Amino acid sequence: MKVFTFLFLALTVLFSELTASPKIQFKDLLINAEQNSSLNSEVYSLAIERSQPVSILTIEGAVIGAMGIENGEIVYAVMTDKANIYNNAYTAFYIEITATYDLSHSKLIYADGHIEDKSGGRLNSPVTDQSGMDEYLMVTNWTEDNVWLLSKENGDLIDQNFIPPSPSVLGSPKMAMQHFNGLSILVSDQITDGVYRFDTSGAYIGLFAPNGGVNNTILDNLRGIRYRANNNLLVCNASGASQNTIQQFDTAGNFINTFIPSTNLNSPFDILMRSNDMLITNSSGANKITRFDLNGNFLSNFYSGSNFNFPQQLQRLPNGNILVAAFSTPSGIAVLDSNGNFIRLMNGVTGVRSVFVLDNGNYLITNGSGLHEVDTINANIIRTISTGTNLQYITVYTPFVPVGINNTNSANINDFRLEQNYPNPFNPTTNLEFGISDLGFVSLKVFDASGKEVAVLVNENKPAGRYSVTFNGSELSSGIYFYKLESGGFVETKRMILLK
Repeated sequence: MKVFTFLFLALTVLFSELTASPKIQFKDLLINAEQNSSLNSEVYSLAIERSQPVSILTIEGAVIGAMGIENGEIVYAVMTDKANIYNNAYTAFYIEITATYDLSHSKLIYADGHIEDKSGGRLNSPVTDQSGMDEYLMVTNWTEDNVWLLSKENGDLIDQNFIPPSPSVLGSPKMAMQHFNGLSILVSDQITDGVYRFDTSGAYIGLFAPNGGVNNTILDNLRGIRYRANNNLLVCNASGASQNTIQQFDTAGNFINTFIPSTNLNSPFDILMRSNDMLITNSSGANKITRFDLNGNFLSNFYSGSNFNFPQQLQRLPNGNILVAAFSTPSGIAVLDSNGNFIRLMNGVTGVRSVFVLDNGNYLITNGSGLHEVDTINANIIRTISTGTNLQYITVYTPFVPVGINNTNSANINDFRLEQNYPNPFNPTTNLEFGISDLGFVSLKVFDASGKEVAVLVNENKPAGRYSVTFNGSELSSGIYFYKLESGGFVETKRMILLK
């Protein structure tokens, strides 16, 4: 009888441990994951080992993300309200999720990048064709380790792989920013501890900063990046030997110095450059936003109130007011005047990482549940553009077209095609493919970054069909080049990079 009682009690304890919920609370789980990049790496490694998804979007509308580890098990954050992510949210182990939700009709994203969409496409975000615009928006994606391209007019999704996943390079991309010369894109990554450079076709060029290789005494758990007026790069750094600092790099990515020391910073997340000063958000401590002059000297605590917590990205409005993306409660979109005085908190959405004013006048925000267009009164959701993805900062991308090259496509754009060259970058040869639908004169030329013609590849009449041409850049120096196709009123230009 005693043996039976002992076995019963042991099984009861074991069953209780297997079915118990995590002890960590939802809010603490989110904040830990947001601040600690190494935790995210550990979670993804365990998810790969266990063959468990890192992101789940259910047909019922729940957004579930792997964000922590407890007792050797992955802890998931379960969000059931995409606007107020803290409403009715909870933490759960995978066994609880499989018991609660029907994953056979859900969209599952795994740490190795593969996606299982068992919803029949019902959970996919619609993609629109808005090519040829003057400006776009880039948003980084932690879940799929890539960068999306959006419409600056209304936030429509244009390209879900503007910068595709790059294994061992992008592990948790925080912010994408166009290089000051317009010809490439820099992406800061919290896990892999570097600022990486890509060409505008999404091809990886190399580590930009620190030049010479990843160095955790310089950068460790980095967040937002910005340019100074002299084009030196500033990077928010949270951990390692240079914990809670702003690090400075020259235009080649060489480390210069610690631009702002840790004295007045506490887990910095973003930098907003103004004409006479700069503002830096802090995720921890009483001082939420710190103000420095343009040389990095401390001026004042810009905002230290309690009306919002965990500020991330900032945006300046035309009237000088500041929009603050507040991640943890009190959470939402805060509005400050130009002197740091609190005006109001719009909490129609919570868990906000980034906020941007669209050309149509509404706000575009990323929060813990996805990407949303919201109104400017209370930040109530007008529409959800994408959900189930861990999106980060929003920045502007302006396509660079050199002097003498214009993208003006005719009404027959769908009948003609100019493909992206491959390989890209290349050394010294690459293939250019194009298609034409009618017999006619075809011109395919290559230009350097200044708009100077460097090669004529095709300059003759051709029948309808698809063609491939090899370009040899052995006589040219490394750099960005452009190839331009003209035929029957169709004109299109694409970029490629020669890297010797």
